[in-house]
Amino acid sequence: MNKRHIFLTGFMGAGKSKIGRLLAKRLAYPFFDSDQLIEQNSGLSINDLFDRYGETFFRELESDQIKYLCARQNPTVIALGGGALLNPENFERIRQNGVSVYIRSSAKAIFERVKHTSKRPLLVVEPGADFEERLLQRIESLLQQRQSVYEQADLIFDRDGVEPDRLVENLYQKLQSMIEPL
Repeated sequence: MNKRHIFLTGFMGAGKSKIGRLLAKRLAYPFFDSDQLIEQNSGLSINDLFDRYGETFFRELESDQIKYLCARQNPTVIALGGGALLNPENFERIRQNGVSVYIRSSAKAIFERVKHTSKRPLLVVEPGADFEERLLQRIESLLQQRQSVYEQADLIFDRDGVEPDRLVENLYQKLQSMIEPL
């Protein structure tokens, strides 16, 4: 079995980066955030990439980063962007090279984590009296569209009501039999 890498997937704001850093430390693996790599390599923020070149271009850069990360010989923990698995080629590459972990979180919990940020281009909602209601509806809609893809992950861990340290320890215990070597 060639399951070197651990890929954390899930919706924006689910805590993939935070959990990924903690898990990487627990495993003594390097940690990568695919969105951060895209920003570093392009010299542009995700918002700027979306604004200037559109989502399709961003998704191409995302696929390139996934190819690069999958080719790494040393085991790694990788936090993927919320839409990375929507591309079937990305998902297949991930399946061949690692264990996918869905960090599941409710729309309301995600809303609470992202409502004060403007860093997520797919969650841009015009200001107004009903801003919070429209943002929650946008999150619910996107989450519903992506749920069936996320649920194809090798492992599913619920984030809501679970401290990151506890989730990481539970994940570590489960991964011991799935990746090589631990």
